[in-house]
Amino acid sequence: MKRLLEKLNAVVLLCMFGVTVLTVVFRGVLGISAAWSEELAQVSFILLVFIGAAAVMEDEGHIRIDTVVERLSRKGQRVVRILGRLLTILFLVLFASGAWDNAMMNWETDLGILEWLKIGHVYLALFLTTAIMLFYVTINIVRDVKNDSGRASAASQAP
Repeated sequence: MKRLLEKLNAVVLLCMFGVTVLTVVFRGVLGISAAWSEELAQVSFILLVFIGAAAVMEDEGHIRIDTVVERLSRKGQRVVRILGRLLTILFLVLFASGAWDNAMMNWETDLGILEWLKIGHVYLALFLTTAIMLFYVTINIVRDVKNDSGRASAASQAP
């Protein structure tokens, strides 16, 4: 699934780049204001961030400061990792719940100039990417509880 997310992110990045270039051409060369391109670039950036966050969650590629955790015993490190993941799950559940509620409330609300794109669609994308992050965190916590030497445990113990 990570490769699919990375490919999707590449497409979103390409779209964002293309739309941004169009914005510059419309304004700088043609002297035309294209507000739709700015909105589409903003939505693309939001999608880029959340799809990327979901993609790196599998192998715990997010930035972290583990200076204190490194000084603990292996068992202590494992306990701290599990507690951190439980807190992450709590945050993601709350975030997903809010994204779902907002998607349902704003399903028919126009984003602005782009009438075909609704605010609810953006919130649905946030909900789906958060669900993927929850899936990966759950897998990583199960690996840690089982003390599996899988990818997540090895990545979190690497120097």
